[in-house]
Amino acid sequence: MPWWIVSRALLLGLWIGQAFAAERVDINLADATALQQGLTMVGPSRAAAIVEHRQQHGPFHRVEDLTQVKGIGKGIVERNRQRITLGDRTSSVDPVPGAVPVRSVPRR
Repeated sequence: MPWWIVSRALLLGLWIGQAFAAERVDINLADATALQQGLTMVGPSRAAAIVEHRQQHGPFHRVEDLTQVKGIGKGIVERNRQRITLGDRTSSVDPVPGAVPVRSVPRR
């Protein structure tokens, strides 16, 4: 097979892959509509449950924390792992309002 056919096929494959690449969804900031559109197997009720859980319990710290939401199991989390981002987890819900300065202690 000629090299130019192979190179065109590879370029076409890369282009199609980018066209179908899913945008990442920040589960700590996304509203129900964004969750529903960005995550596989997440419809209106599951998206609303994620938002409600986040409002009641604060931001998610790990992707696996999604399994605490009713209707979200390990399968859904694993299927969407590459689409999920946690973004900036420090929010007004965070119990520690600021950074604590750390001073070094001289050794004797």
